[in-house]
Amino acid sequence: RTFFYYYPLYDTSTTHKAYDATAEGEPQPTSAFWSELDNSEYPKLWASNDNRHSISAAAPNTGALMLFRFKIGAKTGEARNEPRKQCLKRVVLSFEGFGLSPLGNGVTLKVWDDAAGVWSNAQSGVSDTDETLTVTLTSNLTNYVNDDGFLYLLARTTNPSDGVSPAVLSCDFVQATVDVHGITFCDVHSYRDVDVVDVKPFLYKEEITIVAWLFESVATS
Repeated sequence: RTFFYYYPLYDTSTTHKAYDATAEGEPQPTSAFWSELDNSEYPKLWASNDNRHSISAAAPNTGALMLFRFKIGAKTGEARNEPRKQCLKRVVLSFEGFGLSPLGNGVTLKVWDDAAGVWSNAQSGVSDTDETLTVTLTSNLTNYVNDDGFLYLLARTTNPSDGVSPAVLSCDFVQATVDVHGITFCDVHSYRDVDVVDVKPFLYKEEITIVAWLFESVATS
């Protein structure tokens, strides 16, 4: 099991990234709507300490959104990503924060299905104070990791601004927890007969040396 989070990253990171935007819909990860957090904003995602990053949307029918990119595929410098994608067993994406809107409070989370090209696996809350929402992925996991090894989590205010009062999205902490399938090996290394034949009845014995290991590997950079 490996935990991915933003401490101690800044905007120079080439692995995990965070963005925010205001929009009427849900822009895809490559959309020009997204703006990356700056170096004064990244530390607000580092820990659950009530030092939150927030974004406000004031225009009518416009929501406040955040986008979180996690690098859970190949490590930097590796030529192929596919073997790591195939080893994924479970991914749990957690968001701690809240959303405010005059039309109803709450945050909605979604994960980008790269194979289908859509946001999916919606999970929602209704709190106007910090709550932790999670999305758990256990099947078709390779669909959610793109060719560069990135997985994207979207958080948005469940409801938009009414044009009078803003919609505000606040995030205190966000994390990805990744489990992989273990690769196990067990084999007989050597054996020898140690029969005792100077007594009756004979005592038949054999010593066997077993070699075994369990191997799990995911990207941690």
